[in-house]
Amino acid sequence: MWEKMPFTQHPMNRSTRKRSLRPNQRGQTLVEFALVAMVLLVIVFGLIEFARGVWTWNTIVQATRAGARFAVVETPNLANDDAIKNYVVYLNSAGTGDPVLPGLTTSNVTVSFLKIDLGSGAYVAPPNNGSGQPNKYLADVVQVGITGYNFNFVVPILGTSITLPAFTTTLALEGLGAT
Repeated sequence: MWEKMPFTQHPMNRSTRKRSLRPNQRGQTLVEFALVAMVLLVIVFGLIEFARGVWTWNTIVQATRAGARFAVVETPNLANDDAIKNYVVYLNSAGTGDPVLPGLTTSNVTVSFLKIDLGSGAYVAPPNNGSGQPNKYLADVVQVGITGYNFNFVVPILGTSITLPAFTTTLALEGLGAT
């Protein structure tokens, strides 16, 4: 019947002819989306990792500050270095609970009581107290640091982990309990 009608085409022929007049573009959109999505995901995950890195950096700085402040207000004795290290890692001197950062241990923390050399202005160890330990009562400042902390990436775009640089906070001692 369609063949007998003048200037009329069969509906199937019309759609076939329309498709054949333009190139096949069915997969082009999918390829473009895949390329754009890949770049977008790399940027998004890169921003997430950067934000985690800045948060970790800030947490380490705050932990050394809190530990130095704790060391300043506590009476210095031979046993309280462990309490200071626990305070840096767990924010309590007993060393209970979760660490402030995953993977942070007391072995990453350093505590030093130092004296200021009046001649050079440099920090030096105070004189020994007779038992081979520095006499903390003669110290002028305390330094609390975190060294060797490994930051682990969630998405390993730039590798699996990096070791962050050493962080140190130095505060003047208040002389609490000093004689």
